[in-house]
Amino acid sequence: MKQLIPILLLAATPVFAQLQPRPEDLVRPQTSTHTILIPAAGNVLGGGGTHFRSDINLINFTNRTQNVAIHWLPQGANGSEIPPVIVQINASSGFVSEDFVSAILRQNGLGAVLIRGVAADGTTLDNTAQLHASARIWTPFPGSQQGTMSQTFPAIVVPGLVSNRQWIFGVRRDDRYRLNVGIVNMSAQTQQFAVRTIGSIPPGEGEQHVVVVQPMSMEQIPMTGQGVVGSFQVVVENATPLALRSTAWQSYASSVDNTTGDAWSMSGFEAAGQQQ
Repeated sequence: MKQLIPILLLAATPVFAQLQPRPEDLVRPQTSTHTILIPAAGNVLGGGGTHFRSDINLINFTNRTQNVAIHWLPQGANGSEIPPVIVQINASSGFVSEDFVSAILRQNGLGAVLIRGVAADGTTLDNTAQLHASARIWTPFPGSQQGTMSQTFPAIVVPGLVSNRQWIFGVRRDDRYRLNVGIVNMSAQTQQFAVRTIGSIPPGEGEQHVVVVQPMSMEQIPMTGQGVVGSFQVVVENATPLALRSTAWQSYASSVDNTTGDAWSMSGFEAAGQQQ
């Protein structure tokens, strides 16, 4: 597979070897673990000569060959019947692809990527796997033969969040920026979510949406309602009936500059005292 580029890891310094993870670190993106979610990835043609692709880097921190199952969670479709792509990553090594969704997963469109360390059978979760991933969505700059535009989507440790509610801060929607909110459902059941914005100008409630996300899939919706603008709080709640409700989900929000295409994303998190 030509897209797989070996990456050798440097030996950890003694100071790093002494660091011990705390329980709360399990919800932080920058670590190594057996299951990782990249909440947004794709191979998508956009307007104005843009072609958005995902540049994903996947590392195996163990000193043995690791089997990895990579699942495609498409937007707007049940992904539970899409078989994962199984790859082997050499000890203390990794690979990178600038067109991961097309070249590695053989998929198109927008979706999410779920990465799991697995045993030799390709299905049993390997709890001892130590994987790390980084991801960005990029496109050639329209009209340029060299420049690019990109947006980083931090990888998320799974399992991490256990709440029915997630908060997203640090995004904007006004006359300069557009705002999208995404939800990834990693469970085997359809889930329903309530999404609302709280803006700063004037302060108060903004728009509200109900979003249905099929099993092993994702949905991304534009937040275009009138009313409050400026810096936003986004609140996402799992409104699925309790008997069918899953904690295997993750939200994110993305703000994009309407003029330049500059963009940034923020992941949903659970706040202390907000578990329901």
